[in-house]
Amino acid sequence: MNEQAGVTRPRRWLYAAGLTMLAPFLAETVASSNTPAVVFPLVLPVLLLVYGVPALLVRELWVRQRIGWPGVLVLGLAYTLLNEGLVAATWFKLAPASGKVLVFTASQALHVGGVNLAVAAGLVVFHTVYSIVLPCALAHVWAGGTRGVPWLGRTGIMVGSALVLLVMVGSLTPRATVRTCTGPALASCTVGRRLSFLAIVLLVGLALALPKARAAGQAVSRPRPAVLVAAGAAFAVAFLIGFFVFPLAGVPILGAATAVALTALGTSAAVRWSRAPDWGSRSTVALAAGLLLPGMIISFKGFAVGQPLAAVAAAVLLWRLARRAAPCPVEPARRR
Repeated sequence: MNEQAGVTRPRRWLYAAGLTMLAPFLAETVASSNTPAVVFPLVLPVLLLVYGVPALLVRELWVRQRIGWPGVLVLGLAYTLLNEGLVAATWFKLAPASGKVLVFTASQALHVGGVNLAVAAGLVVFHTVYSIVLPCALAHVWAGGTRGVPWLGRTGIMVGSALVLLVMVGSLTPRATVRTCTGPALASCTVGRRLSFLAIVLLVGLALALPKARAAGQAVSRPRPAVLVAAGAAFAVAFLIGFFVFPLAGVPILGAATAVALTALGTSAAVRWSRAPDWGSRSTVALAAGLLLPGMIISFKGFAVGQPLAAVAAAVLLWRLARRAAPCPVEPARRR
């Protein structure tokens, strides 16, 4: 409470605004090229609602100790349903002319029971990491000593929740449904989006009911920064292979299996490393750099739409955060 009292309200709002902009920038423009750099400023108001506000609300629940890692994972699934089930409907839709979703045919997307299972599994991994966890982690590095301080008051949380609910309800209007779901899967897409609304509400309740304790497990030493960069890059490459290569090669079941494996391995590593006594902000930045590196490299092929600008901006951000970050703490045993 004393720590919160030492942080002015404008400062907390500044951090909150920074996170709401960082989340869509990392997910939509750096880690992927869904929103090119030249388009990003034009659609930023929409992205703030769809990406930024949910990430900020998850961060507030974590800081207020309403959720632990299990809750974060469940909310990652809930957020993916919001983004890819309600707003974009990539979980359910197939394009009118091509019968595709994104770059995948129905069989490549593992379209079963009205759900693009391989696409859905991969997007849960992507949004949990790049839309929720990574922006929050880097925002904490930026905030420094205020990382454990709530940035929103009760009114801010209520307004943010209302905005998310408005996005959910607006996505279910008849006009929005027809515009989003038009195609050979119109009927199942319409039903899927309606069920997504209910599933999101249930998942949020489940996340709040799951165990919140963050008991320290067996102590481990953090990997060296170079190892963290390599581990993050390996995760990102494995995701790209699972999400794109396996489905396009005609084995989407391997893509879905890769998503499950990455969730299990990534969560285990993240929890163990972050609990290490010598984990620090620079370790967070090193892991983040690895996770973003493949997307930053790929972005240079989008020179015509300014994608290299996004990669350069991300590199500068990581460099500034690395310089701002406090050195990794030293275990007491190593001080002797």
